[in-house]
Amino acid sequence: MVINLKKNIELAEQLRYLILAAERQGGRMLQSALSKESITGSQAEVLRVLEERGPLSLKELGFLLICEGGSPSRLVNTLVQEGYIIRDTHPKDSRAVILRLSDKGVEKSKRVTLVEQELYTMISRKIDKDKLESINQILCELLSEEPIASSLQARGFMK
Repeated sequence: MVINLKKNIELAEQLRYLILAAERQGGRMLQSALSKESITGSQAEVLRVLEERGPLSLKELGFLLICEGGSPSRLVNTLVQEGYIIRDTHPKDSRAVILRLSDKGVEKSKRVTLVEQELYTMISRKIDKDKLESINQILCELLSEEPIASSLQARGFMK
């Protein structure tokens, strides 16, 4: 019994480091691919979420983002300054804003989508469909009780 517990703990530690390494490597690969677009992975996610779900309030956007916890104000400010996002006054609350993509933001988001698709194609060539489904199922189980699960569900990445 103690031997099994020790082995499970070792396997759990290995899993944690493999997840960390995969996240870091995936981030590097995405950032390298996005470098020609002069945009970060986090900024790319903001654009993609606004393209798919916008217009959104800052709070709604923050809830849907996986890349960052809390308020994405700094990310949004940078993207507004770059001309990718437009802030509109909320129609029901003049103190609040609604965020939407500008035409420039829509074009950038479309280019980001192409970059991401190249990355996902590369991953799907390395790992077959059945293994991808198994890995995704295991990670969903691991994250199902965590606060991030609601954001993953809202984005359609978890059931």
